[in-house]
Amino acid sequence: MIRNRRELLALAATGVAILTTKAAPTWAAANKPRIRAIFETPMEEPFVTQLHLAMSRMAKENGLDYKYSESVKAADFSRVLRQWCEEGIELIVGDAYGTEQICRRVAAAYPDTAFTLGSAMGPTEPNVSTFYGQNYEPAYLAGMLAAGMSKTGKIGVVAGIAVPTTYGLLNAYRAGAKDFRPDVEMKAAYIGSMFDPPKAKEATIAMADQGVDVVFAERIGVIEAATERGMLAIGNMTDQSSINPATVVSSVIWDPYPIIKASVEAVSSGNISAKDYSTLENIANGVNYLAPFKEFDSKVPAELKTAIEEKSKEIASGAFKVAYDESETKSD
Repeated sequence: MIRNRRELLALAATGVAILTTKAAPTWAAANKPRIRAIFETPMEEPFVTQLHLAMSRMAKENGLDYKYSESVKAADFSRVLRQWCEEGIELIVGDAYGTEQICRRVAAAYPDTAFTLGSAMGPTEPNVSTFYGQNYEPAYLAGMLAAGMSKTGKIGVVAGIAVPTTYGLLNAYRAGAKDFRPDVEMKAAYIGSMFDPPKAKEATIAMADQGVDVVFAERIGVIEAATERGMLAIGNMTDQSSINPATVVSSVIWDPYPIIKASVEAVSSGNISAKDYSTLENIANGVNYLAPFKEFDSKVPAELKTAIEEKSKEIASGAFKVAYDESETKSD
């Protein structure tokens, strides 16, 4: 991805008209829709990992034909998408944040193909449905966990690009930490990229030198550095305990399976329209949650576990609402 999600594409989209010259299609039910996925980043990027896992699960459960292309350059996006559309593929799922204009132009030219895109701009009739990739609700729980596990009273987060959507995630993390332990200090660092493990490692080591002992790994590369410096880490998007189960206490999960399932069901029934699937992205719908503690299960204090479980239930029921604050997140 070239930039961060959502607001990034506002710049790219300014003054660009999405042409929809064809008449709205009459959708036919496709009982066994074929799924294709296109990713600008490599599979190792957690966002892409989760989309791939969700589509693989859906394909296995329903006997569907699923294939994907990863690390696709922007210059090749249109060619790949058009080839799939010409083949009559029923559903295309895309990591479209850095290629928004390209994806939407192709979608407009092929209204008989359903698109479900990670997007900053929202759905467009007749065939473009969208989602965000947001997981700020469990980030609040992660803040509680970090504050409760810290011995120094200093926690941190190493993030990608310093933009409002990143701030929304980080501020939720900070809010959870402060609500659980008001005197905790939080350090925030940005590497200026969506995928730069060496910079993430460098920023993590700098935090360790400042006394941070629990770090939220919003980007890849943080957990490895945390292991080297004897810190605890909390993963992001996917369950990253496999990187080092002795370092990763938990992860802030984004599981898009319900989104993929809804997309496939819409194509299967012929009931396709432009849908905003971001409404599913929360704890209540199972898209977001805090991963199991695994090797840390006996190490997380019982009172902390209880507090996190109760808060998660309150969030799911609507009794507690995690604020989505896009103001700049700075270090304490």
